[in-house]
Amino acid sequence: MSDPVVREQSLLGTIGEMAKAGAGYLADLVAQFVHGIQGAMIAPIVLAFGCQAQASDASEQPAPQVAVVEPAKPKVDEGPKKLGLFNITFYYVTSEEEVARAKPKAKKPPANDNQADASADTSDSNPADLAAVTMPEMVTIYAKQNCEPIAEVTREFAHQLKVQGTGKLKDGRVLNVWGHCGCGTSPCFKVIEHQWGTAGSGRPLQPFRTVAVDPKLVKLGSLLYVPLLEGRVMPGRAPFGGFVHDGCVVADDTGGGIKGHQIDFFVGKKGWFLGMSGSRGSHAWARHVPVYDGAKICERKGRRVARKSGGV
Repeated sequence: MSDPVVREQSLLGTIGEMAKAGAGYLADLVAQFVHGIQGAMIAPIVLAFGCQAQASDASEQPAPQVAVVEPAKPKVDEGPKKLGLFNITFYYVTSEEEVARAKPKAKKPPANDNQADASADTSDSNPADLAAVTMPEMVTIYAKQNCEPIAEVTREFAHQLKVQGTGKLKDGRVLNVWGHCGCGTSPCFKVIEHQWGTAGSGRPLQPFRTVAVDPKLVKLGSLLYVPLLEGRVMPGRAPFGGFVHDGCVVADDTGGGIKGHQIDFFVGKKGWFLGMSGSRGSHAWARHVPVYDGAKICERKGRRVARKSGGV
């Protein structure tokens, strides 16, 4: 039989080992319990932090840039464009009758009233008297086509016809210069149906509306605005004159003597030309005149040239 003391010690060792094993098992259970609680608590916390991080990342992303389009600024109407300073000259339809009236009349011999000095020389040998009664020199003007004669006129009228470009014969026919020719006299002319003749553009001349220009500087057919004419009463009577001008004219004509900054203003008749002069009979008021492109404020409807409705 074994010693009782030995058995007791062996039993106590076994109990101790069992106690240690139970304590370890209990400790493991406690540890697992605690770990489970921590995991259950930490998981939502981590999830929450993750969502916050994502939200934070999303909020920190730069917003897409939106292009700012400024509203278009309204265009400022600068008015008509200035073409420069021009000298205004004038032309008209010369008349054969007016030129004839302008020539000095022949001197009449003194009346035989028995009061003249009997010793006075009454012979025709006085050169001044001879010159006074000399008939004006006549020339023939021709049509360019086939050099057909148009009329026989005074040399003075032929000269005025060349200068003005348009003239009226005593028989009422209206002539336009038609260019140089190889006929008996040059330039040649053409009979025109229109009362005032035709412009270089082929359109009828209009008193106080047509101007002749240098086509190298001003385009033929352009509307022009001449402020100096605005408010000025034109000579003559309706339908051609007697109205208050609005400053609008049209560049329909040309001329061999029109160069650079010059516009030749068609005034119809010589009498109307004289009516355009200033208080001292001078046309100096028409020098260095500002002229503008009239497209914005003038209009042309058929033969009518005038200010646009509502034009500045």
